[in-house]
Amino acid sequence: MERSPHAQALHDQGLALYRAQRYEEALTLFTSALKESSSDTLVNYRIGSTLFRLDRYEEAEYYFEKALESDPEHTNSLMNLGLLYDLTGRKDDGLRLLKSAVESETTNPQIHFNLGALYGDRGQYDLAVRHFEKALELDPRSLEASFNLGLAYSKMGLYKKAIDAFRNTLRLEARHIDALFALGTAYRQCQMTDRAVETYQRIIELDRTAGRAYFWLGVLYDKKGMTDEARAMYRKVREYEKG
Repeated sequence: MERSPHAQALHDQGLALYRAQRYEEALTLFTSALKESSSDTLVNYRIGSTLFRLDRYEEAEYYFEKALESDPEHTNSLMNLGLLYDLTGRKDDGLRLLKSAVESETTNPQIHFNLGALYGDRGQYDLAVRHFEKALELDPRSLEASFNLGLAYSKMGLYKKAIDAFRNTLRLEARHIDALFALGTAYRQCQMTDRAVETYQRIIELDRTAGRAYFWLGVLYDKKGMTDEARAMYRKVREYEKG
């Protein structure tokens, strides 16, 4: 629908505040914009999203539903209401809405990512992989899709594919500690000991207090017969545990 210049200005100012994470102020402006037309799909969606960020789930649900009353295929409202349902324990309803959202907009990478995450939470890793891969196809720079694709492959025991996904994640963000730890685990599962050692050493370069990296280096050095080096790593673990 067409907004008045005043309502559009309120919406735009509210959106700038939302993006700056000033949610209470954004909510005030979105609410003012809505007073000019209670059936404005986008403004109802903006209010729902802001309330969602403020953990005011019941109110957020109301505004997402209002947005869907005026536009039943509004994909962002379907997606966010689905996530809200999942977060509040209505997991089947959440999945249903995410599936509706992806059917309405098949080229939206965020919807594919969120649907993949819901399938992953259910242990349906093959379906999770399908949607993470689609999210990456649509947005090759999606850090979260690449990392979660690796996690899903790991859960399936497909560690070589997981390695590829984690290495891609690190091409996007070289200091991604969680991806480095996951990559180290995948290398260990594939008996790629030297690569695993290099990975844990890289973690320690980034974080000298990463006790878990010292521990796994100790295990790997033991495996390679490097007893003195292993003991040094275990001492580091005890040092940081005391700290």
